Amino acid sequence: MHEMWVGAAPLGERPVWHVLAADKAVTLCGVPRSGSFEQDTTDLHCLPCMAAYQRLMASSDSAK
Repeated sequence: MHEMWVGAAPLGERPVWHVLAADKAVTLCGVPRSGSFEQDTTDLHCLPCMAAYQRLMASSDSAK
C-alpha cells in the first residue's frame, strides 16, 4: 500500500504531496522522507510521484 506525505518539492519550491514508496523511506520520485510539514500547507501534488503512481497502478491492472 502506498501513502501520501507532504514534503519538499524535488526542486525545493513549496511543499507538495508525494507518494511514498513501499518502504516508506523515500518517495516515488526519489525524495528522501525527512522533515515534516503541516498537511494543510499545500494543495499541490508532486507530478513525478503522481506519474510514477499512475504507471504502477496501470501495470498492476494489466497483470490481473
